[in-house]
Amino acid sequence: MIRSLITIAAVTAAMLALAACSSGSDSSDGAQQETTADQPQQTEQRQSEQSTDAQDRSSNESSAQPQSQATPSQSQEDGQAQEQAQVADDQPQSTADSGASDQHASQASSPGGSIPIVEPADYDALSPRLQLLRDGGYPVYVFDNDYTLALGTPDISPGEHRISVVIEGPQGLVEFPAIAVSVAPDAAEGSAHEVVARFARFPDGVRGFHVTSIDFTHAGRWNLILRVPAGDGFTDLGIALDVPEATSAPSVGASAPASDSRTLTDVANIVDLSTGETPDPGLYLVSIADAVADDKPFVVVFASPGFCTNAFCGPQAEVLSEVRQIYGDAANYVHVDLYENPEQVRLGEEPIETPILEEWGLHTDEWTFVVDADGVVTARFEAFAPLAEVDAALGGLLDG
Repeated sequence: MIRSLITIAAVTAAMLALAACSSGSDSSDGAQQETTADQPQQTEQRQSEQSTDAQDRSSNESSAQPQSQATPSQSQEDGQAQEQAQVADDQPQSTADSGASDQHASQASSPGGSIPIVEPADYDALSPRLQLLRDGGYPVYVFDNDYTLALGTPDISPGEHRISVVIEGPQGLVEFPAIAVSVAPDAAEGSAHEVVARFARFPDGVRGFHVTSIDFTHAGRWNLILRVPAGDGFTDLGIALDVPEATSAPSVGASAPASDSRTLTDVANIVDLSTGETPDPGLYLVSIADAVADDKPFVVVFASPGFCTNAFCGPQAEVLSEVRQIYGDAANYVHVDLYENPEQVRLGEEPIETPILEEWGLHTDEWTFVVDADGVVTARFEAFAPLAEVDAALGGLLDG
């Protein structure tokens, strides 16, 4: 597990700069910058004038949250995303220089022509701000046109996976409501298909990412080309993903490890169980092992609320409390902090990572799992999962 908390105060201050979605400049001193949405709004207006049948074409697109039904506004966003390829054909292409050797780029086919496919940046080539993100286990891609992209869901395998990315450009966080993503195995030209990634804002009102679902048919190298609004046109951001044969964390269909997580009966005070300011006692009534043995579903969250500072981290324990209020005794709810000594961590002492993370194979900073009454994982969320996603996963399980 890669985690940088040698000096908690220094890490927290640096990560808050990323949480504010500062611009992609590696020379930034970490100061927060305001996010500008003018360009996405102009682009969205321009796209809406391109075709009257965009909504018809969008009805066949996969939802970024496949467990919930698409709303009319979502269908419109899908149509807008699919129109990007057509609109970009009439615009000057503003992609990264295909000959840039420092990006380790290879050429790939895209709707706008041949573009570079970028590998994850080397750690030493990143700014301190982006190094902190890499310390959390998230690959970072750097482009020559002042764009950066971070992958929040690197633990993938053959099969369908939720994929989230944070995209930053010259104006800060890219917040366009829906973008088209071309997906293809590296060794199979012409077999690309498209999905739609939708923007989801975190409850803090500052952070957010684009989320979609991708079915990787086999292990190996895969290319993703994201068509991102840029000025009056679009820019194509191509990234390479290596899909291994199996995930590290439990996949959907796997049995949940029956870990002996701590409960209120194991500690003198609830502050020994969470770095959060006001922990919900209802999340510490049963251990994971108890929940696996019980004859009803459960949701387990692995997160450290008091140190939620990177771009993929949100108030996940609070979301779990909201889910508990919705479903009550129909399920069990377990929060496991990343650290065994949360009270000492809050005081600046050396953190002691809980061994349960290794038991579950977790190598990034925030996870949520929905598990059925038989102890089998039915949904997994790497990085922050908004209430709507967790609600849909548990609600669908209980209704099924």
